Order: sequence, then C-alpha cells, then structure tokens
Amino acid sequence: MSIAAIPSVPTLPALPSISPLPSNPATPASGTDSFSNLIGNAVNALQQAQNNASSAEAQAAAGQGNLADTMIAASKASLDTQVTTDLLDKAITSYNSIMQMSF
Repeated sequence: MSIAAIPSVPTLPALPSISPLPSNPATPASGTDSFSNLIGNAVNALQQAQNNASSAEAQAAAGQGNLADTMIAASKASLDTQVTTDLLDKAITSYNSIMQMSF
C-alpha cells in the first residue's frame, strides 16, 4: 500500500499596503474618504467576500474547484460577517449611550 505525497501549499497573495492616517483625523484626507464612503466600501467588500465564497462552494460541489480554496473563502466570508456584525452592535450600543446622556 502506497501513500500519495501531499501537494505543495500554494503561495498567498501579497497584502495591500496600509496608508497612514492623516495628521488631523477630524478632517478626511480627501472628499472621497467620507465616513459614509468608508462604510459603503466595507459593506461592498463584505458582499464580495460572500459572493466569492458562494462561487467557490458551487465550483467545489460541481467537482471543479479546490476544496482548500473553498474552505478559505468560506472562512473569510464568515469572519468578515462576524466582524461587521460586532462593529454594528458596538456602534448601536455607543449611539444609545450617547442618546441617554443628559447635557
């Protein structure tokens, strides 16, 4: 009985560089970096991660995709969803705390 060798692990793509915060955080660096745009971009990235996971799952179910890539995409989408939900809960809690303050 012979055991097949484990295939090599594919290399991960390079991470994008992170830009530093502006020196005055009260004013955005440009007009396109408004809070609503940042939130919209984050929601779009979450939707894209979920779409990628769904696509990878469909390919794996059809026998065309790589199971490891499917699991990575599903885990990334799950983690992105959990982080987004936690941030939303924290924002709502903070808003409610501010609204209960007496001035």
